[in-house]
Amino acid sequence: MARLGVGLTYVPGLDQILDAAADLLDVVEIEPQSLWRVRGDGEIAVDEDALGRLADVPGARLLHGVGNPVGGCRLPDSRHTALFGELAERLGTPWVSEHLAFNRVTDEAGGFHTGFMLPPCQTEAGVRSAVRSVRAMAEALPVPLAVEIGTNYLRPRTGELPDGAFVRRVVEGSGCGLLLDLHNVLANERNGRGPVEDLLAALPLDRVWEVHLAGGVEHRGYWLDAHTGLPDDDLLALAGRVLPRLPALRAVLFEVTPSAVPDLDTRAVRDLLVALKETWPRQMVLPPLSSPPPARLRPGTGAETVAPHDWEYALGGLAIGRDPGTPLGRELAADPAVGLLRDLVTEFRGSAITGALRYTMRLLFLTLGPGGVRDLLDAYVRACPPSLFASDEAFTFADHLTRVRPAVPWLADVLQLDLGLLRARLDGSPCTVALGADPTALLTDLGAGRLPVAPRRGRFSVRLVDDEGPVRAGESAARKDAS
Repeated sequence: MARLGVGLTYVPGLDQILDAAADLLDVVEIEPQSLWRVRGDGEIAVDEDALGRLADVPGARLLHGVGNPVGGCRLPDSRHTALFGELAERLGTPWVSEHLAFNRVTDEAGGFHTGFMLPPCQTEAGVRSAVRSVRAMAEALPVPLAVEIGTNYLRPRTGELPDGAFVRRVVEGSGCGLLLDLHNVLANERNGRGPVEDLLAALPLDRVWEVHLAGGVEHRGYWLDAHTGLPDDDLLALAGRVLPRLPALRAVLFEVTPSAVPDLDTRAVRDLLVALKETWPRQMVLPPLSSPPPARLRPGTGAETVAPHDWEYALGGLAIGRDPGTPLGRELAADPAVGLLRDLVTEFRGSAITGALRYTMRLLFLTLGPGGVRDLLDAYVRACPPSLFASDEAFTFADHLTRVRPAVPWLADVLQLDLGLLRARLDGSPCTVALGADPTALLTDLGAGRLPVAPRRGRFSVRLVDDEGPVRAGESAARKDAS
């Protein structure tokens, strides 16, 4: 198979740039979880309307998982893997990718999500756990699987395998391909994990099928993999040195987060795509795209300093504000990056809630201010472990608000409106809610960014529907039948 070429990862709001750069796009990468909906009965289904809207996006297709990583003790969720494979067949993707990380932890209560993808345990036992997870996903997919090297903000630890050696052993032991995110590895270098060149020297570069580029930002003394804009000069220079060294490379993608899309300049994105095409020399012959047979894991030289389960329990607990109460937990708590991870988890969860409960969060900000909302979110994060899907996070946060009852006028009614809109989106059918205040006044004032002023009281029955497929933040459609 020939290479796919250069392209973008798809996020909501990117359509104008995709149209303007259509003549330069060879491939577009889609996150499958963005096309899934958790219905009221708990079942996960593909959002056919959202999938249909991607039909006219130019270029070939790739799929990049963001919620079912393969670096931990717990095997990837088989339901998610099955949906992943179904989408891969429908879209005709030649391979798919997922992160070499973990986001679920097993404990005596049944386990919890971490709300953020965290670095795996880099010991020999960690290699075996990751190989088991990668193989479990790869064997259930109809196309080959590549794994991505993630960002690791933690300080290197005595006795752990170096980043490159760990990744090599996992890739060779599982027989998978490799997604080399150059921004991730540059961020790791900037944050003290070690030089990029040392990492590259240890990696099996002939397994790299895909490369990612992105922008970042400095925060609290760390360089964050925030996908906030265009790659900086150092990253572009790194790409210029590395891309010609990858004999099996088939795709180079630029990633950006949805919140950064409004600040993207179309001409700058076009210039980036042109520069990447010039940097990456066209190869006439590529090796066949296939997963080599897994190599037998020979005993390594790394010390068995930490068991993977203990690592995930300690780091995962710290990331969501829990005290694991273990020696490893106390050791990891001394790493300044743990505080950063807690902030990122809170920010990530707050962003998910804001997208799902648009009017509720606006009312909270207008009433309590940023500091009050931050205190409310901090208390919520401490009380409730994260959920994988934004919709589940929204329902849990709504329950939390009902319990703590902050002194916010109209909160109960606005929350019911948001939850009704969310249910209409997820179930694809109208949802009727009962309110004690005029919904038109509430939605009009909050939609304009102001607090409602004495909305008419009474008994209102509001039928909420989705007129154009899934209701998204900023695109809500409501038909109101007041009585």
